[in-house]
Amino acid sequence: MNRLLFFTLVLIPILLISCTPSRLTKAGKHYQNHQDYKSLIEVVNLIKPGTDTTELQKILGPGIDFGFDMRFLIDSTGPNGCAMGAVFHLEEGKVTSQWLDEICE
Repeated sequence: MNRLLFFTLVLIPILLISCTPSRLTKAGKHYQNHQDYKSLIEVVNLIKPGTDTTELQKILGPGIDFGFDMRFLIDSTGPNGCAMGAVFHLEEGKVTSQWLDEICE
């Protein structure tokens, strides 16, 4: 009887939590479907330095790859009329830093 109680109260919640998509995964999927600021800023805030570009593209979809950085645009422009988006700086195929703002170049 104790094993059943343990399984019910401890293991089932752990299994359910581990099977639900993470906030990062949810935000990435939402961005892929809507290219919106809210989901992209959530990804920018949750991505850890050292994330591989393959993983980044798995989360956000194909980006604009410049080799030294990868960019993901949103569905609007900023106050200066420039595209809005996230820029992930890369070194050796891994994220070193990131930001989301107007990209005026």
